[in-house]
Amino acid sequence: MARKNETKKTTAQCGSVTLPAESGQEKVVLDLVRRWGADAIRDSDGTQLSPELLELDRDIYSTICLVRADQQYPREHPEHIPQKFLMSAPVTAASSEVTIDPMSAYFRQKYEINKKADPKKWWEVIDRTSGEVVDPANWEFDTETRKVTIRNAQPFHVYTVNFLVHQIWDSTSMYNHLVNNWTKPHVICTEPYPPEARKHLMEYFDKWLAEHPDTRVVRLTTLAYHFTLDSDPTGADKYRDWLGYLDTITTEALEDFAREKGYRLRSEDFVDEGYYNATYRVPSPKYLDWMAFVQRFVIGFGKELVDKIHAAGKKAGIFWGDHWIGAEFYSPGFQEIGIDVNIGAVEGGVALRRLSDTPGPQTKEARFYPYFFPDVFHPGGNPLTESIANWTRIRRALHRKMVDRIGYGGYLSLAARFPKFIEHVTTICNEFREIQEQTRKTPSWKAPIKVAVLNAWGKLRSWQENTSKAEKFHVKRPDIIELGGSNLLECLSGLPVEVQFLSFADVERDGIPRDFSVIINDGDAGSAWSGGRHWANPKVAAAVRAFIHRGGGFLGVQEPAAFQHQGRFFQLADVMGVEKETGNSNLSAPVRFQVVKGHFVRDDKFTALDFYADKNYVFCHDPKTQVLWADKTGRHVHLAANRFGKGRSLYMAGLPYSLENSRLLLRALFWLARKESALKKWFCENLNMDCAAYPKRRRYVVFNNTGEKQSTVLYDGKGNKSRVTLKPYESKWFSMG
Repeated sequence: MARKNETKKTTAQCGSVTLPAESGQEKVVLDLVRRWGADAIRDSDGTQLSPELLELDRDIYSTICLVRADQQYPREHPEHIPQKFLMSAPVTAASSEVTIDPMSAYFRQKYEINKKADPKKWWEVIDRTSGEVVDPANWEFDTETRKVTIRNAQPFHVYTVNFLVHQIWDSTSMYNHLVNNWTKPHVICTEPYPPEARKHLMEYFDKWLAEHPDTRVVRLTTLAYHFTLDSDPTGADKYRDWLGYLDTITTEALEDFAREKGYRLRSEDFVDEGYYNATYRVPSPKYLDWMAFVQRFVIGFGKELVDKIHAAGKKAGIFWGDHWIGAEFYSPGFQEIGIDVNIGAVEGGVALRRLSDTPGPQTKEARFYPYFFPDVFHPGGNPLTESIANWTRIRRALHRKMVDRIGYGGYLSLAARFPKFIEHVTTICNEFREIQEQTRKTPSWKAPIKVAVLNAWGKLRSWQENTSKAEKFHVKRPDIIELGGSNLLECLSGLPVEVQFLSFADVERDGIPRDFSVIINDGDAGSAWSGGRHWANPKVAAAVRAFIHRGGGFLGVQEPAAFQHQGRFFQLADVMGVEKETGNSNLSAPVRFQVVKGHFVRDDKFTALDFYADKNYVFCHDPKTQVLWADKTGRHVHLAANRFGKGRSLYMAGLPYSLENSRLLLRALFWLARKESALKKWFCENLNMDCAAYPKRRRYVVFNNTGEKQSTVLYDGKGNKSRVTLKPYESKWFSMG
């Protein structure tokens, strides 16, 4: 095939970029408005827009997080400061009396024990050895010492106290003080649930709107409740859950919930044995009820704000960060709020797809990392390397599902000290606009494969990272989502296949739609991602088996379908042909195997496949199973293929993100979908390069994902071949003719 001529670069020099502006940096702002082609400017936490900046011929984004905007009100009404349940550090009783300081494990500048809520009504003292709740008659809370004394304790049993606190320092403010050296007064939030607090907030917002006549887009950051972030006695992170609902507690809301649902929630329903209903936990029915209750409140609260914004003749944007709990873009009622612009923090392909795949008519704007704050932009810092790594992953995902705008946040005065970074962002902005111009936002070509990612959360948690055991041992920057270990979703985010997220409740209720080609189940045993107890549900297990037996594909990763039940740990061992040894069947011999090298899935130029596993204790369960990869000893299965009825299955021990692993996943999906013959359409032989085709525009693009010059044989949509050579990180557009 003779390659068609490269299309000319006719990239617009302005548009689709939001620039963070900063008073005192007017010259820098004007320079970057020109260089980055920004058509909008915004303030950020800790920055303001000067009159000179407001007079620029650009759209103005003004940021407000209403619940932390007015600092006088919560100081005058401490009963309206956000509350939450915490669990004390466990204490072992050495005698029949034991004393516990509930706050000993927490940062005392951040929390204050609720002084008004009756401890005997709202708190619980629990014997963690027996699991029994201690009778309130057997313990007392001393308001002077702030300690709990337990009488008639069982010696050498372990006890904890679930207690109610006010959060007297906002988590984001505290982070900026401790990490970014802020010196302004501590920020305290207002709990919006009590009617009198909500009334005050709305009046404050009316005044704020009147004071911002130049604002075109009101950027809400976000609405009501901060994601869960708890701190140890030193102020360091103790527990962090980007999706957690622990900061949504008020005694008023708990009382209203009880009246509505007909049952009361205990403190333990939130404390959850100290696991705090973390997102990796299979959610309980009570926790799901509480989430739905909170979402309805937040949606109503948000709609009231947006109605005011629209009445003022402005657009409403909402940032997926900080106080975003209850306002998830994928929640059933989100569209009722009436938001005009969805803004998401994006540091890789998964985060890009989390934003770009959201339903609804909103403009979708990606706020790129790194944020212009001192944690990255400091002497010796290297924001350029981080930005390049982020952009290469983001670009792969953009070509599968586009967003409308991009932008940054933070202090321009810091970013301006790194000229190579500024130049790189100029390149990003121009390339982003070129993608828009070449595609006109038409969809890219997709292979005839539809993938369902099956977990306990389903659509609500679409494109949320599957955190695994490796996270605990992974050293990372705390302000961004970064995974250690397996990261299949990052690999998946840049592949040309349709992806949807499916919950076990969906499967139990409706079965599995026949238009899906492949089901993926990926996660640690017992987690919400793998499914835990859901796999003991006969309806779920049978529905998945039936889907595969009639011709579907199943990809199980890490510990898929894992739940000890009826003599099996992998409940789909019959489907995958492998099982995991957990200590119950040590005396049973595994099926011996030889690694099969001649298989479609591994038939590529792989040099460094990484399954993030060594001795994973997964063994061959069925003599017909083809083991495609094993550990160094040749005994622990890392990759295995099996057939089940008319369908196919693959087991993978893990899949950290890399270009090779992304190619492995692509080949796996084509094999599972029985579409091997269709692989080499819009396909680069060199796995360091990618291509994307836009049939409606009769254009295609080839891009280099590495910092080295690369060359590839390219297959077009008809399987014809040509050769393309690209410079480091380069992309080129071509016409289909």
